[in-house]
Amino acid sequence: MGSLFNLDNPIWRFMGKLVDVFILTLLWAVCCIPIITIGPASTAVYYVTLKLVRDEESYTVRSFFKSFKENFKQGSVIGIIMTLLLVFFLYDIYAYFMMGTQISRILGIVFLGIFLLYLITLVYVYPLQAKFYNKIRFTLRNALFIGVKHIFRSLAMIVIAVAVIVGCLFFPPLILLSYGLIAFLQSYFLVVIFDKYIPKEDEANGDSVVAEAKRELEAQEAEEGEQVHIVMTQQDQQQADTQVFSREMFASREPKEETDSAATQDNKEEQK
Repeated sequence: MGSLFNLDNPIWRFMGKLVDVFILTLLWAVCCIPIITIGPASTAVYYVTLKLVRDEESYTVRSFFKSFKENFKQGSVIGIIMTLLLVFFLYDIYAYFMMGTQISRILGIVFLGIFLLYLITLVYVYPLQAKFYNKIRFTLRNALFIGVKHIFRSLAMIVIAVAVIVGCLFFPPLILLSYGLIAFLQSYFLVVIFDKYIPKEDEANGDSVVAEAKRELEAQEAEEGEQVHIVMTQQDQQQADTQVFSREMFASREPKEETDSAATQDNKEEQK
């Protein structure tokens, strides 16, 4: 009986995550009101849910607004692009099928196929923005690339989104969990996929490799005035003009780099 009231009990952990999903949905809805902030708000939701499914320590509200602020610029641009594309595809598909001619129906089917690629990209673009560092064009490109490569998982995540939306129509209270629930369920697939693309640090040279890559990224940001955010395969990484590192890799290395820098400075003083 005592285990039932233990906070580490799976039931209580599940209920805690359900509360987090509700809070995320509420924050997302409020932050999406200006419309142009749909991108950073969606990115922030995935930033938190990717941590939730890994059972990582995280303050839901604080983590949400941390990601919202960090990804405001790029997230807003991505959100505007994806929203305009959504309106474009829905209008064209509706118009072609309403024309009623044979050619228009064929064009409608073609646009449906392209719209599926759009949905696959949409599934990954905000989680990628939340998890990795790269430019906007790389984020969009890699969202499509990864989505097609993992097509069955991508379709499963689309089905999850559709199921939750349909569920909201038949059971309106589910709206209170809607977007947060979609992101949370999809994150179980996403963490498995993303693990395949996060570069593994070389145990002997990992510190210097990451430090050098960080310096290159910072120099590039200063030169181009743009934040760098994202992900690729090992082959694609070799051909890319930017390195690929997750946010956690940089965050975990910062204290280490400061210690190494201090030690180097001490050595120089001793030699003098």
